[in-house]
Amino acid sequence: MRRFKIMLTLLDVPRLFITMRMLAKAKRICLAPHKPAWLVWRFITLASSQAVFYNHTANLAGSSALIVIYKKGLTSKLMQYIASKSNHPATVFLNQNEITQPYCKIRWFNQTSEIKRCGHGTLAAANFLLHYFSYCPQVFITSCNERFKIKINRQQTQLVLASIESIKSPCYCKLQQVFSLSIKAAYSSANKNGYTLLLFNAQDDLTCLQVDFNALSHLHKNAVIALTVQNTQAQNATAHFRYFAPQFGVNEDTATGSAVSVIAPLLFRLYGLNKVTLIQQSPNGALLNYELNNGQVVIY
Repeated sequence: MRRFKIMLTLLDVPRLFITMRMLAKAKRICLAPHKPAWLVWRFITLASSQAVFYNHTANLAGSSALIVIYKKGLTSKLMQYIASKSNHPATVFLNQNEITQPYCKIRWFNQTSEIKRCGHGTLAAANFLLHYFSYCPQVFITSCNERFKIKINRQQTQLVLASIESIKSPCYCKLQQVFSLSIKAAYSSANKNGYTLLLFNAQDDLTCLQVDFNALSHLHKNAVIALTVQNTQAQNATAHFRYFAPQFGVNEDTATGSAVSVIAPLLFRLYGLNKVTLIQQSPNGALLNYELNNGQVVIY
């Protein structure tokens, strides 16, 4: 009887850590702390965190993603459960049978739901695979069949996205009650599940921008990008932005790459800029650079 009790205790491990023995720097990642250990061990090959868009000189922490490489059979429900226990803005799931192929499916989850587009998570996955396995797929394919291309330039990983056009929108009238600073203009890529860019005055400090997230989630169906342009000189063009998406389970994203696909064509249309340094003024801060060329945005 005593042995039987010990066996039950071993089967129901309250916390699960995966140690990546094959990596130079093994990291212990806690996955699904309330699930039976055997359930997660059955599917997960390895997991690690990866940071992107940071700049230590400017004291910008960027953002991180939890990269999870799994065996065939991991369900969406278990993916969501693992992501819900992560403290990363995004948890990225890759099939171990596809990471050595030119084309690889990719899925991203935050703590509450699956993410349809995640630039920082994709770039984090590419950097992780290149650093530890010296290979990265040329294209990541999303659950919506969108293609996120990876480009290597001078040993630097770059994310290539198709640009997304937006049109001027009157939605800023109703959104003004949500934001503490005066909105100059608004541009939207769609009426629902798209992006809305709000232009503020160049002298506005977005770190002081206050947002009523509860009102925003009820009033608007797009992710919202707050944007100011400080310098329109082609050689040193800079812009500041913040990204809000309470409708999709995250009040503010710390560092987002996918939003650049809609920022880039707008700044080109308004100011003729095809190369801009973006500073994301989230609490952590992030630094992104991009180039717009022939309908494609290269982010690095």
